[in-house]
Amino acid sequence: MAQFTYQIRDSRGMTGSGTLIAADLSEASSLLRSEGNIIIDLREHDESTVLAGTSRTKKAHANHDEVIFFANQLAVMVDTGVPLPDALDCIAEQVDSDGFRVVVTDLAEQVKGGVDFSSALNRYPKIFGKLFVAMIKASEASGTMGKMLQEVAEYLHRQREIRRRVKGAAAYPIAMLGFCVVVVIAMLVFILPKFENIYAGKSAVLPAPTKFLLALSSGLVEHWAYILLGASAVIAACYVYFQSPDGKVTLDKIRINMPVLGSMFRLSALARSLRTFSTMISSGVSVLDAMTITSEVSGNVFYARIWTGLGERITEGAGLAEEMTKYHLIPRSVTQMIAAGEKTGKLAPVLKRLAAFCEKDLETSIKTTTSFIEPVMIVVMGGIVGGVALALLLPIFSISKVVAG
Repeated sequence: MAQFTYQIRDSRGMTGSGTLIAADLSEASSLLRSEGNIIIDLREHDESTVLAGTSRTKKAHANHDEVIFFANQLAVMVDTGVPLPDALDCIAEQVDSDGFRVVVTDLAEQVKGGVDFSSALNRYPKIFGKLFVAMIKASEASGTMGKMLQEVAEYLHRQREIRRRVKGAAAYPIAMLGFCVVVVIAMLVFILPKFENIYAGKSAVLPAPTKFLLALSSGLVEHWAYILLGASAVIAACYVYFQSPDGKVTLDKIRINMPVLGSMFRLSALARSLRTFSTMISSGVSVLDAMTITSEVSGNVFYARIWTGLGERITEGAGLAEEMTKYHLIPRSVTQMIAAGEKTGKLAPVLKRLAAFCEKDLETSIKTTTSFIEPVMIVVMGGIVGGVALALLLPIFSISKVVAG
C-alpha cells in the first residue's frame, strides 16, 4: 500500500485536497472518482517524489513553436483514435527540447493517473496559457478534443505571425535609428578630432554648427566614461520603470498614440482580442470566461480594461454591442457588425469574420507603415549624417577667411 496526495473538485464545484492510502495510482483514482469527484492532481506521496516533481517543474520550458507542434500532433493522433496517454508518450519521444520533453512526459503521467487533461495542462500556465486550458476543458465536456486542439494550433499560429509582423515593422525604424546613432558617434569620436587639429586657433571664424560639433566631439572623447555610465543608468531606469504596472500603462499608451505606428498597434490589439474572443465563444466557453481570458491576452492594458469593463456590464444584463460603442478604441464598424450578430443569434460566426477582417487590415497597415517609414528614415539619416558632414566642410568653403584669421 502507498500514500497518495490529491486535489479534487466535487460535484458542487468546490475544490479540496488531502491524502489517501491505496495499492497503486489506478486504485487511488478509482476511489476518488467513485465519490463523484473530478481529479485535479494525484500523485504518490514520498520525499523523493516531491523533490523530483519540484525539479521537473523548474526544468520545464517551451517556446511557441513547440506548443504549436504539440497541439497539431496531438490533434492528429486524437482524431485518428489514438488514446490520449499513448499520444502524449509518442509526442514525448519526438520532442527535441529537454525542457518540453519534461512537460509532455509529466502530462502523460498525470493523465495515466486519472487527472483531467485540462487540469494537467493548468500546471504549466506560462507554457500553455489560460486560453489553451479553457478550450481543452470545454472539449472534455463536449467530446471534441481533436477539433479543439486543431483550433488551438491555428489560433497560436495566427498570433505568432501577427506578433512577428508587428515586431518586424516596429524593429525596422529602431534598427535604422540605432545605425544612424552609431554612425554619428563614430564620426564624432574618430573623424572630428582630426578636423579639430586642422581648425585649431581659428575658432573665431568657424561657423556655429562647426563649433558645436567640435565641442561635442571633445566632450565625448574626454568624458566618454561618464557619458556611458549616465546612458546605462538612464536605460536601466527606463527598463525598470516600464516593467512596473505604471510603466506598462505608459508604454501601452505611447504605443497606441504614436503618429505612424499607433494605428498598427491598435489594430494588433483589436485583432488579437477579437480572434481570442471568437475562438473561445465558438468553442463553447461561456461569454464571461471568454471575456476574462481575452482581457488577459489582448496585449495592451487599455484593451484589457475594455474587455474587463464589458464583462462587468454584461453581468449586469447590458448588451455587448451597446457597451462597445462607449469605447473609442473599438471602431464603429466593429460594433455595428457585432450588433447584427447579436440580433440574428449568430455572434460567433460574425466575430470570426470580424477577426479575419481585422487581421487582413493589420497586414495592410503593416505594409503601409513599413513602406512609409523606409523613405522617412532614409531622409532622417541622410539629414543627420549630411548635416554633420556639411558642418565639417563649411569652413573649407570659406577657406580664405579661415587662413586670414
